Amino acid sequence: MSTQRLIVVAAGAPQFDEFIRSMGWMHPYYGRLRQALQSELEKGGGRVPLLRLNLERARVLPRGPEAAIVVNTAAAQLELFEDREVRDRMRVVVGETAQQTPMMAGLIRYAILNPYWHVPPDLTRKNIAPRVLKEGMKYFRSRGYQVVSEWSRDARVIPETSIDWKAVARGDKEIFVRQLPGPANGMGEVKFMFPNDMGIYLHDTPAKGLFAKEERQFSAGCVRLEDADRLKKLLLGDLQLTRSKKPEQIINLPKPVPVYLTYMTAFPQDGRIVERPDVYGRDRAVLIDQGRSRPSSG
Repeated sequence: MSTQRLIVVAAGAPQFDEFIRSMGWMHPYYGRLRQALQSELEKGGGRVPLLRLNLERARVLPRGPEAAIVVNTAAAQLELFEDREVRDRMRVVVGETAQQTPMMAGLIRYAILNPYWHVPPDLTRKNIAPRVLKEGMKYFRSRGYQVVSEWSRDARVIPETSIDWKAVARGDKEIFVRQLPGPANGMGEVKFMFPNDMGIYLHDTPAKGLFAKEERQFSAGCVRLEDADRLKKLLLGDLQLTRSKKPEQIINLPKPVPVYLTYMTAFPQDGRIVERPDVYGRDRAVLIDQGRSRPSSG
């Protein structure tokens, strides 16, 4: 919409405030944050820097009526938007402060049913190797772990008895460990893939107790879903899925769905602006930089 056309439409709106709230050319977050900022400026409130910062983040969110997923890592929350309305909302678990979930965008192109969990090497060294040395191979096999030649669909399984586990525990040897699908698998029953260089995706989890916590920064960067089965039905639609225990079943989505991982510490929800703690310190970093860039009044 051109600037001139926007001015004409705004001037003809019955209520300007309602026009700002419902601007169809931006994501719903943007219009409501902009209205909140306008109100804050008029009353000289102290939330102006916070609202401006989050308004900038809202600029990149999807604008059209098509389905899109927005994961707000500051709120540890996922929302599925369709026709500019929230169709579904669920809690998520996001990256801990030392392994933050990045801000990024992508296209969810396919789901993987019964996925392997490829154990990060640091967890193999810190958690698995010491338990193998203490409890033996029974521990390793009972949890469905396998040592493989690489992380690929054609990986070759290597006998776990051939591994120098003391060297692994010391950090002198790095191995590839995956966990077979099953109730204890860290990926749960499904993961949703939007190919990216950082290896980030959405996935199910057996650790459901974490969703009862107010602050949910516990993952290594990926996004764990409160109800992966519900999201699977929303994204795959009427696509018929055969129940099978076969690992790593790839199911292409009928249509790729955009996903945005953002960091909104102030955002509209249920008719009000909700604020969340700056758990990753990203607001502080930006506001400090902005303060340094302002010319001195002296």
